Amino acid sequence: YLKNLIYEPNWNIDFQQDRIVITPKDPNMQFDYTPYMSSILEYMLDKGMKITPLPEIKIRRDLSEAGDFFGKTAYYDPINQEVILYVMARHPKDVMRSFTHEMVHHMQNLQGRLDSYGTTNTNEDSNLNEIEQEAYLIGNTTFRNWEDKVKNVTSK
Repeated sequence: YLKNLIYEPNWNIDFQQDRIVITPKDPNMQFDYTPYMSSILEYMLDKGMKITPLPEIKIRRDLSEAGDFFGKTAYYDPINQEVILYVMARHPKDVMRSFTHEMVHHMQNLQGRLDSYGTTNTNEDSNLNEIEQEAYLIGNTTFRNWEDKVKNVTSK
């Protein structure tokens, strides 16, 4: 019943006893994020956001992260200035929203505002919580503004 309810022609949905595993039917099926990343980065620069030098961007297709409810979706490594995006079983728009969030962390790092936190738990450090709130607010708003701009240009 559930397989029919959430049928998706491009994905295999395997109901196991303790989890649902979703994998692409075509293992070579990959989305090209490059033009969207380039457009968002250009938009951020046009808006005066200080994001240069740009970080290295790494795409991960990790089945264990994709199958774990609390798995990683993305993170920023301030030491190596890298944005790592986990893309398996995610809508491309959601991946790009994560990308803008992590780009805000990159911007915070370039401003010298990313301290070495002893935790990743936002409940344990109010400064970390403020950094995350800013990344969510600016990242999501930037993504939405960029999306609206692109859609309005292409729809005219």
